[in-house]
Amino acid sequence: MFDTGVVDGAVVDGAVVNADVSAVLAEQHARIAREQFCEIDLVTTLFVVRCEEDARAGRNEARHGEFAHVEVAGILGLTETSARRMIGLGCDLRWHLHQVRAAFQTGRIDLAKAYALSEALANVSDDKLEDIERLLLDGAARSNTSRLKDRARRLIARLDPDGARERRLRAAGDRDVRVIAGDNATSHLEGLLPAEGGRILAGRLRAMTFDVCARDPRTQAQRRADALVALAAGHTHLDCRCARPDCTARTSTPTTSTPTTSTPTTSTPTTSTPTTSAPATGGGGVGVQVLVGVDASTLLGFDDNPGYLSGYGAIDADLARELAADATWKQVLTLSAGDRARLTADLPTGPVLGIGHPLPAPECSPRSVAARTRAHRQERTYRPAAALADIVRTRDGGCRFPNCAAPATDCDLDHTVPFDHDNPDRGGLTTESNLACLCRTHHRLKTLGYWAVRHIGEGHLEWIDPTGRATVTQPHGPFCDPAMPPGLTAGLDDELLARLTDTRTLTRLNYSSAELDLDYLLDSLIPARHRHRTTPTPPTPPPPRIIDFDEPPPF
Repeated sequence: MFDTGVVDGAVVDGAVVNADVSAVLAEQHARIAREQFCEIDLVTTLFVVRCEEDARAGRNEARHGEFAHVEVAGILGLTETSARRMIGLGCDLRWHLHQVRAAFQTGRIDLAKAYALSEALANVSDDKLEDIERLLLDGAARSNTSRLKDRARRLIARLDPDGARERRLRAAGDRDVRVIAGDNATSHLEGLLPAEGGRILAGRLRAMTFDVCARDPRTQAQRRADALVALAAGHTHLDCRCARPDCTARTSTPTTSTPTTSTPTTSTPTTSTPTTSAPATGGGGVGVQVLVGVDASTLLGFDDNPGYLSGYGAIDADLARELAADATWKQVLTLSAGDRARLTADLPTGPVLGIGHPLPAPECSPRSVAARTRAHRQERTYRPAAALADIVRTRDGGCRFPNCAAPATDCDLDHTVPFDHDNPDRGGLTTESNLACLCRTHHRLKTLGYWAVRHIGEGHLEWIDPTGRATVTQPHGPFCDPAMPPGLTAGLDDELLARLTDTRTLTRLNYSSAELDLDYLLDSLIPARHRHRTTPTPPTPPPPRIIDFDEPPPF
């Protein structure tokens, strides 16, 4: 890869001279990608030539080019399956995915990403393909294949909901699980499950791995495998193998429990309602919880915006409605980017403002004043309160390091600016704008100083790699899709907007329960000085702040 002459004047006898090694690596990767495109294009040309020869010979059209993949496999020393896959990709690029072809041809994406995009865009409606293809390629150069596929699921579910639903139903018809005999007295397990079923199974197996004590000799992977066998045998718990007589781990008991799902929903662009089911338990009580985010307008049938299955990605609206039918709901309050800028002024909050049940309160109540006092103390406490942890995990959806796919439930909540244990007032407060989900690996990478990170507003993080190159990551939780519905004031002219947001007008309105709840949350979470007003009003002195430092922390 670093032969002399790869980059003019940059490499001499395998050593990089007078050049940034990262730039050399990027250019080399792009050059290899261009060569990969040429190979795929030549394979496709060979297939076309063989098809034309079969047509001139009068063979059935369905048999044209039937053995081209065998020829390709012999030339390149590949398996016939790999050769057939190359021909399929080449045909997609030549006659179907023109924008992907252009990006591949110029080295902006490589072979792995071309395959991922081809698979993700299969069977997308022709009238939606061009838009989805363009949006997927925006930023594809800095995304890995897993992130590309996740982004594709979101876009397809939003822009082509009918097609997404039909493809899901067809794919679910192929569900199956098989146990295949292997070597060395082992078996291979292969299967295809619906997305929600896969998350339930993954959650149950992971929960069972924690049933054993710390001295159990098995790895996490071995425990998951043993947990699956234990489930098949009718047990709820995994037996510990520490062989100690004083082991406190529970023993397994047979059960037939069925896990349930949880579903978050959104009632408008401003208020959303997720549902969190009580953990499914049976016998000994292994709990499994599945989080699904979906707009309340979608649940009511007003639109078909996609839902979001935590740990998987976008799902079509019908599946989200099915999962919501028997779930426990919890309200999530969200604001669009435009409404956040108008209502929260300088506060660097993300799209999720709060999670909880409706609590009517039209005025600034003593309860909300107490909440602000608690908030001051919680900001200076290292461990985030449960409500704040819920907000950050719901906002982020997963690890915020570039291209990491670890779900938020498996991540640490990291203080972007380190918490000062000696004097919390000096910085690094425990607030949403200073917290982010990081998996344990990338948490350590950031803490040890290999990469630097900072919040840049609206929940976005800017990462700086060791070469100084910046990468911005966005939240990818269930309510952070950039294609979310427009804000509250979309389409309103300035005169009407002024009337609707005028303080005197608002006081004359007969609030509904939802508006009362929004007013309460604004009072609780947003200081009055940051609210938008169309006419200046004298500032109201804040109530005296009383802090009881002897009171135990709120967790």
